[in-house]
Amino acid sequence: MANKEKVKVKCFRFDPKKDKSFYYDTFEVPLKGPMSVQGCLLYIRENLDPSLAFFVNCRLGFCKRCLVRVNGKSCFACTTEVEDDITVEPLKRDQVIRDLWRKDT
Repeated sequence: MANKEKVKVKCFRFDPKKDKSFYYDTFEVPLKGPMSVQGCLLYIRENLDPSLAFFVNCRLGFCKRCLVRVNGKSCFACTTEVEDDITVEPLKRDQVIRDLWRKDT
């Protein structure tokens, strides 16, 4: 694991009620030991931008509803550890309700 104190998390953003097109926001998240993608997203929502929308449920990889793309690869946000800067996107842009929240979750 990289010994980084902070990582940059580039998040896909889209709210069909107000946005004409998707865009990305980048946030700096402190790493305090092992942290999952979902942990980073929770940090962002709780400390930096409360409007960030994404799915949180079991946090153990059982429900399989937190599936996202991280740096272009599908993974579970709750079980994928962050070691370096990441880009987080929904699996399919045409299924987005808002930001990283999909219609099938």
